[in-house]
Amino acid sequence: MNWILRANLKRRKARLALTIGGIAVGVATLFALLSFSAGIATALERELDSLGAHIIVLPVGCPYSLTLALMQGADTIEYIDQASLADFRAVDNVEVAAPAVVGRAKVNGTLLPIYGTDIETAALKHWDLTTFDGAVVGSKAAADLDLSVGDTITVSLYAPLTITVAKILPVTGGRDDTFVFLPLADAQRVLALDGKLSAVLVRTSDVSRVSETRSTLGHMMGVQAVPPNEVFDTLVGILATVRQTMILIAGIAIAVGVFTTMNTMIMSVQERRRDIGLLRALGATRREVFNLFLYESVTVSAIGGLVGLAAGYIATLLLPRASGLGLEALPQYSLAFIGICLGVAIAVGTVAALYPAMLATRVQPIRALREL
Repeated sequence: MNWILRANLKRRKARLALTIGGIAVGVATLFALLSFSAGIATALERELDSLGAHIIVLPVGCPYSLTLALMQGADTIEYIDQASLADFRAVDNVEVAAPAVVGRAKVNGTLLPIYGTDIETAALKHWDLTTFDGAVVGSKAAADLDLSVGDTITVSLYAPLTITVAKILPVTGGRDDTFVFLPLADAQRVLALDGKLSAVLVRTSDVSRVSETRSTLGHMMGVQAVPPNEVFDTLVGILATVRQTMILIAGIAIAVGVFTTMNTMIMSVQERRRDIGLLRALGATRREVFNLFLYESVTVSAIGGLVGLAAGYIATLLLPRASGLGLEALPQYSLAFIGICLGVAIAVGTVAALYPAMLATRVQPIRALREL
């Protein structure tokens, strides 16, 4: 059977290449989609974990867009009155309440995200600092500006600030790598947000009482309290909706592959009627003829699947890393994704071969031999 298969595949090389290409496009799209979806979810979870908080206190507004703005260092129009910070810290079970104000400003002439906070953030993020009176610079920002500890930087937007670099953070792989962290009052002055906070990150003493503490904080005037896991679940749900749409697009490409393969196999049956008749005359059964065409179709589809996996992998390396959430997401690879894509390719070959293989079994040996 193998030599028959090889001989038949060599007959129409251009048609074979187009069939493999049609399947490969669908598989590549599916593989890239699965890889990036997993990468975005991982990036989102990493960013929320990097906050180091059990509860995020936000101004009234959409909690999900406000949380994303906090993670990205983006400006918002909603803020918390800084005077409320003492009230948050006085709530029972609140161990750490770290203020945060974020925005964008020029650092040595380069526009970067600014994160204003105090020493309590050092405890949340494990910075190993006892005082916070200088700039803490993310690894990427430091590399882009060619900074070292002890260097002086100029931060400017609404007001200029000259400050010494106190620490350069190790690589985290997240948005913290791009931030310049400043003492709260300095950042507020640069961003013209005196007395305002973008958020307050709360860590509790007793994790089992997070719901109770969240309720207490959430009932305070002008704020809302959300746990990071709730934000994660909601944003992942939004991503799932987008992913379903993309899967539909990939499904259309795969459906095109089915019809392309089916058309190829039907044409192959018509062109090989005499070969089929000769096989039947030599004793081949209808089942053996059916299996011959099924095996050929599945083989072509499997090759298309392998080509698609390679193309999808290359695409994930070349496509931009930023997601729709503004997070830098690296694709995540899994053997399960490879199995799903190859399974889809083989399913395409199987479905596409059924009708052509049935046509092949109906070829009458005597009529076919008369055409010799």
